[in-house]
Amino acid sequence: MRFTSNKLDFLIAVVFLQLMVCITILFDIQIVRQVLGFFYFTFIPGLIIVKLMRLDRFSLVEVALLSVGFSIVFLMFVGVFANEFGLLLGSSKPLFLAPLLLIVNFFVLVGASLICLKDGENEVKCLNIKSHKPLLWFILPVLSVIGAMWVNVYGNNTFLLAMIALTSLLFVSSSISRKFLTFDFYPLAIFTIGISMLFHSSLISNYVVSFGSDVPMEYFVFRETVERGHWASSVSPFTSLGYSRINSMLSVTILPTVYSIFLKMNPTWIFKVIFPIFLSLVPLCLYQVWQIHTDKKYAFFGAFLFIATSTFHSEMLGLSRQIVGEVFFALLLFVILNKEMKGNSKILCFMVFSFGLVASHYALAEIFLFFISFNTVYFLLLRRPSNNITMSMAIFFFTIMFIWYIFTSSSAVFESFISYGNYIYEQLDDFFNPAARGETVMRGLGLEAPPT
Repeated sequence: MRFTSNKLDFLIAVVFLQLMVCITILFDIQIVRQVLGFFYFTFIPGLIIVKLMRLDRFSLVEVALLSVGFSIVFLMFVGVFANEFGLLLGSSKPLFLAPLLLIVNFFVLVGASLICLKDGENEVKCLNIKSHKPLLWFILPVLSVIGAMWVNVYGNNTFLLAMIALTSLLFVSSSISRKFLTFDFYPLAIFTIGISMLFHSSLISNYVVSFGSDVPMEYFVFRETVERGHWASSVSPFTSLGYSRINSMLSVTILPTVYSIFLKMNPTWIFKVIFPIFLSLVPLCLYQVWQIHTDKKYAFFGAFLFIATSTFHSEMLGLSRQIVGEVFFALLLFVILNKEMKGNSKILCFMVFSFGLVASHYALAEIFLFFISFNTVYFLLLRRPSNNITMSMAIFFFTIMFIWYIFTSSSAVFESFISYGNYIYEQLDDFFNPAARGETVMRGLGLEAPPT
């Protein structure tokens, strides 16, 4: 089979990028290693999978989102594979640079070669920027980073206030006039606004900011995995239930450990930089879902309101495993509600992202299971098939969810489900017992005489 010029260009570009990443890692070239390495490990493995599945016919934004989702799951899988296989071979620290880099590079090289052997042209999408106005949105992340550094050094938030004011001004201008920002650049605006609002909170200190959430325990579990050099999939039965639940999540054990090894990055800054970047993709993915079913302008408004909610740029930064879980939750919504994705591609995407959600956050997985189960039962009662969710998809998610939660961290997550269920069941007696209500409620219901 003859290679087309376009396919050869793609293969050459991948090999060149792979070589540059290896050089920066070998010689430990700071900043370049972190920036180039993050792009390579976060996009390229997933892009290879997207092209092999022929999903590159979607828009540039959708291809990028799918690539990130596949890459994150791929890094999780590579980490678990190296961890378990290394332990079987007797290695006390199987999570180190050589095997992880070898597996990733081998997959990327073989995948890029297979893409060249495929029939059809290898389409490469790019942005067509005809105006300088969309570039104004890149000022927001710059102001956000500079403003956070300025606060840390001088205790002055002038730049951050200017960033927030400029964000409001750009949003209002884009809402009023389509000449200022066309529909094609709505995703760019959403991403820059999201990452700016997140960085203005996450970079405000040199330490991990908890916002009253679980990130201290998540950070502790991550540091333990890094220092041990392996992930303990099973823990002592005497370990606290909270620690065990978090330890069973690959989103705060394997995933940040792999990034720490590849990028040689301070663990604190993985939580302060990489996880906010992941979270900024959630409103972008939701926009892609909403704009299919409504006007693009309304979808843009919805994404902006999602970002403007204080929980998004404060409390969520203290829930790292939920950040990754929300990425997969949004991607699953995209896969389910996308009418152009059909057949084996839809099923495979659903399976991969389901594993990503289950291994990232147990509560979100439980919520998603409720949604798809309710949908399945609803259409069964109506006796008409659903075009989006099938019975087999719901059964698969249920199976992978409970297999993972039973066989990791001594079934800590499964035991939590059981204990919560028992607690709710025990409270039902009081719920249906009028005597369990207070005096004021009883008088309001007319079941108790007034004092006078």
